[in-house]
Amino acid sequence: MIRVTTNGTMRGYKSSLMRATNTLNAARNKVLTQSNYSSYAEDPAAATQAFKLRRSFSRTHAQLDSTKALNKKFATACDALSSVKGDLADGQAKISALAGLNDANASGRQPLGGVLESSAESIVQIMNSQYGSAFIFGGKDSLGEAPFQLATADDGSRYITYRGVNVNAAEGTEDYAKLKAMTQETSYVDVGSGLTEVDGELISSSAFNGALTGISFIGYGEDKDGDPKNMGSIMLELSDIFKRCDSDTGAWASDQDKEDATRLTKKLTDGISEVTNQWTALDGRTSYLTTSETRLTEMADNLNKQILGIEQADLGSAITDFSWAQYCYNAALKVGNSILSQSLIDYMN
Repeated sequence: MIRVTTNGTMRGYKSSLMRATNTLNAARNKVLTQSNYSSYAEDPAAATQAFKLRRSFSRTHAQLDSTKALNKKFATACDALSSVKGDLADGQAKISALAGLNDANASGRQPLGGVLESSAESIVQIMNSQYGSAFIFGGKDSLGEAPFQLATADDGSRYITYRGVNVNAAEGTEDYAKLKAMTQETSYVDVGSGLTEVDGELISSSAFNGALTGISFIGYGEDKDGDPKNMGSIMLELSDIFKRCDSDTGAWASDQDKEDATRLTKKLTDGISEVTNQWTALDGRTSYLTTSETRLTEMADNLNKQILGIEQADLGSAITDFSWAQYCYNAALKVGNSILSQSLIDYMN
């Protein structure tokens, strides 16, 4: 016959009470944190899977933030270019140029020249639009000074510069080479297209070029006739021609001026068509960013759901487990009150 001593009973009771206490604390923490585990050791498999998902979520979220910022920038650029081609070029400059060619409006040629000059100035201002602290059409150097500037030549004529270079630079000159190099600038952004490098070189098709060079949209250089390709510069030259007309009769200062005005007005119309094509291409790139933003948002949401599915506890089940653990703990405390005090044999031991 085995004699169960009071000390033995107490040791067993204390051990059971400690287990009940630990179980209660674990159940309480699960309810409070709503997490299936509080350390890697509790569930290594789930913790490893959750870590991989969180790493993917972090990368996707970074791509989403970049895409959202870029999408807003491109949307603002689309609005700016729409104003240039619609309100200013087509709505003011083209109408003023065509009206100035009409002899019936001869007396108003000088004021029309003022409208053309104002239109060119407005284009410069719009093309200097900013998104945050960066100039939208500044190309890769978007944090410096305003990219477009109006300058005055020695003969009093005005011209436009882009990042300090005359936009009317003739082909073959050093300035023209600088302008052409600016149009080829890149500023790649990861928008979730599978950013890839080969031998340390970025695969351009795996990223999105976020650089917007203003002269790529409104032109630069000279054509075969020596006329500027830049829309604003064409307006300024037309403005100078109209301002040279007689203030009373509106007569042309020379036959050459009349011929130049006719030719430049035709080129202004062609320039507006080219800007429209550029705006259409820009709008297509903006639509791509919008699609990418939607895709990345859905991907981030799905990843978050998977993470929660692994890490987040079922609150109903957790509360039930906590209630049962608390019941067991309270029952253990009551059992303690029923344990007999130590016997004489326990003291003798």
